Amino acid sequence: MWGDGWGWSWFDVGDSKKTTSTDYHSDCQGCHVPAKGTDWIYVQGYPVLKK
Repeated sequence: MWGDGWGWSWFDVGDSKKTTSTDYHSDCQGCHVPAKGTDWIYVQGYPVLKK
């Protein structure tokens, strides 16, 4: 799924090759709200992404 300039997906543990998300607004963005200021990406744990 593409939206807001990003590819979004949710993978379940049982099948990591197939996304189970159907709508990135309801399935993905809710968890990424705290990272909205860094373009929806959690960069705190990944120093290389802060550059």
